[in-house]
Amino acid sequence: MFFCRTPGSLAWDTWRKNLSLGLLAMTMAVPCAFAKELRIVTIDSAPFGFRTADGKPTGMIYEISNLIAAEAGFTHSNEILPYARTVHAVGSGDADFVIRYGNAELENVAVQVVRVLSLPTIVVGHPSAKFESLNDLHGKTVGIPRGGRFDDAFQADTAILKYPVADYAQTVKMLTARRLDAGIGSSVGLYYNAHLLGIKKEQLGKPLVLSTQHFELHFSKKREDPETIAALRSAVARLEKRNAINAIVNKYLSSFDWDLASK
Repeated sequence: MFFCRTPGSLAWDTWRKNLSLGLLAMTMAVPCAFAKELRIVTIDSAPFGFRTADGKPTGMIYEISNLIAAEAGFTHSNEILPYARTVHAVGSGDADFVIRYGNAELENVAVQVVRVLSLPTIVVGHPSAKFESLNDLHGKTVGIPRGGRFDDAFQADTAILKYPVADYAQTVKMLTARRLDAGIGSSVGLYYNAHLLGIKKEQLGKPLVLSTQHFELHFSKKREDPETIAALRSAVARLEKRNAINAIVNKYLSSFDWDLASK
């Protein structure tokens, strides 16, 4: 018996063929970068990256990094590492990116993709202290977290006595115990740790705002590819438009004015 195709069956075959071609085109249009998992590292410094009492990783930059990767369409992992090891991880290609302040060592091994968060560098002292300029710090002992470089003019001023401390928490403890005249660092770092220690803003002096430093997304040169970088940059722009990044910062620091106007 001879069977012939009806006009309806031919139309069905054509529609199915066109659908297959359309799905193939859509698949090919998705950048290959979106198929890979991004490996992120975050600095081990509260509130930027730390672990809760039960060992769960969290933190302001930890959350922001995850949000950016998800917004860009990537699956991802995120490991909290000591400050210096984040540079090694990115430089060796063991990590795709880190969001942190830059330095010469990091800039040699990573591409600076986009500024993610700008924070004022401040000097804060006792409530009675009146710091209007760096000159007011001459002869004063100022706590500075080890490895931190927060303001070039401050660093170059040899009349200021710089006392290295382990972290922001130690700065605030020594300051309130009057073992330091002042402490320097990011507004978020100092104020968040004061908050954790139960110190209210009235227990600290008016901050001297020195400059603005930037948390930038640094992408490993060993793992660099244009599509991934473009996707991350666009993701940050969209999140900024929705004020999503500042919302995370405010979640960690609502009792202090962290977003101070820089000079």
